[in-house]
Amino acid sequence: MLSALRRAAGEEAAPSAPVGIVVTDSNLNPIIQMVTWLLLAMTALMLCFRFLTKFFLKTNQRFGWEEMLITSAFLAGLGESVTFLVPEGEIFGKERSDISDDELTAGTKVQYAGELLFIIALGLAKLSVCAGLTALSPDTGHRRLTSVFVTSVIVWTVVAFFGTAFQCGAHGPWESGDDIRCLDKRSFLEYVAISNILTDAALIALPAAVIFPLKMAIRTRVIVLFFFSVRILAIIATICQLIYIPRLFEDDSTLRSFPYYLCMQLVQFASISAACAAYFWPFLRSLRSGLLAADNKAFTSEYALSKLRGTARNGTNMDLATGNSSRNRDRSNYIKITTDNTVTTTVRPQDSVHDVPLGSEGYMKDW
Repeated sequence: MLSALRRAAGEEAAPSAPVGIVVTDSNLNPIIQMVTWLLLAMTALMLCFRFLTKFFLKTNQRFGWEEMLITSAFLAGLGESVTFLVPEGEIFGKERSDISDDELTAGTKVQYAGELLFIIALGLAKLSVCAGLTALSPDTGHRRLTSVFVTSVIVWTVVAFFGTAFQCGAHGPWESGDDIRCLDKRSFLEYVAISNILTDAALIALPAAVIFPLKMAIRTRVIVLFFFSVRILAIIATICQLIYIPRLFEDDSTLRSFPYYLCMQLVQFASISAACAAYFWPFLRSLRSGLLAADNKAFTSEYALSKLRGTARNGTNMDLATGNSSRNRDRSNYIKITTDNTVTTTVRPQDSVHDVPLGSEGYMKDW
């Protein structure tokens, strides 16, 4: 009887098996999935802020090339993130001894698709920024400089995409055989990362060349350039990714490459978010006026210039200086106050003049 009680007490005191997702030294995949979900949600939030500023706070805005590119970049990034969330992606961050050969083959196929989507997402995000800069500056020199950079980004994207797609010729990187020849993937990944850093640095310098010469307050220029300089976070993440590339080719690479996979997600998040961060400046400006943008044509009023107005007992607006009713008043001395950047005067048809913004005054119309 006593022995039976002891055995029962021993069973009750035994630690219960862990329930749910457990992170161990040999399985860090749950951390990758958690970070992937978090960054994916933050990227979607950044894109919503961008569209809020573009279409809600501003008027007469169309869904153009800039929005098509950033939306396509987000969708490509979404597909890349899914490759870490599907069951086949559970091999990333897990010890090789816990992975079967079939699981490794399936995981390599998923990784192959994720790398292609990763390159597409970065390339489209960069082109989205270029499209915005082209619309921002009417200067011919700036447009030529932007066109040169667009060509460079397209070349980088094409080379990186096809180099990754055909790294083993017509065979997949998961295949093996004596007749399969693959390029030096380590050197190629280093080339892609270094060239990505250079293009990101150019995307910081290019807005500076467009915005800094504008006739505006230094503080305003610094604030606007700060939002464009958020891309430096993508450069930092890419440098970390470059440092951990050698781990992809070590023994037990699925576990040892855990920092590389995290950096890959951070680079994608920072690149897409940096393309949306520039729209935070108009959003913050609109908060000061209760979410009224500077070009919102819905708010218009007319006030007399250098005249005082009163209200008669019968409700008719009267001019205190002359006593004339507003119904028969000459409106040539009135100004029209709007939320637009320009102030127009109500003039007679024969005195109308078409004012056109000159030089750098029209650069920041959308800002």
